[in-house]
Amino acid sequence: MLTLFSLTSCVTNKHIFNDQNFNDFGQTKIQTVVKLEKKRHSKDITPNNLVEIGKGIYPNENNFILATPKTYKIKERPNFKIEIEYFYSETDSTVKVMLYQWDYLKKSKSHFTEEENYTKKFSVFQKKFDDLKTELTKGFGEPTVINIEQDKINGETFRDDLKWKNKDGLNVYLFMFGNNSSGYRQIRLAIYKD
Repeated sequence: MLTLFSLTSCVTNKHIFNDQNFNDFGQTKIQTVVKLEKKRHSKDITPNNLVEIGKGIYPNENNFILATPKTYKIKERPNFKIEIEYFYSETDSTVKVMLYQWDYLKKSKSHFTEEENYTKKFSVFQKKFDDLKTELTKGFGEPTVINIEQDKINGETFRDDLKWKNKDGLNVYLFMFGNNSSGYRQIRLAIYKD
């Protein structure tokens, strides 16, 4: 059984994660992921050049040689475009890291001022971050690391991050970047197993 989870739209506030069975994480082959993404009608945007993942997101303590990640884009209407990167081992094609990235889906024309747009955008991102946190806490218990900067930093880029680790070595790292002056927001979710 494929142990990756799939995301559903938060518009209906139903379960974000359809499948929380991560027991076989780290054994899934990249070919299985490719089939899943084709079935979901995701757009393949895999780059031609090597893309690496930072040690701050994935420590790679076993020094796996990772191939250029298979990368897909989907829309989560009405607010987000999601990019999913599957980092996998060149040696045996097993997926080592899944990295999700939520960016704001730009609206064509808006009747709101820039400040009103920022307020709406901030609210949408905070709700998504909180929903992800709630679902992850249900599945993995309380986070092992909590670092919330947004209320402490003014005018600069902040990063709110939460980390979970289960008894089987599965790591989940949820973080949101933001800057209230520029209106910037982005959420990332990394999943990997030690």
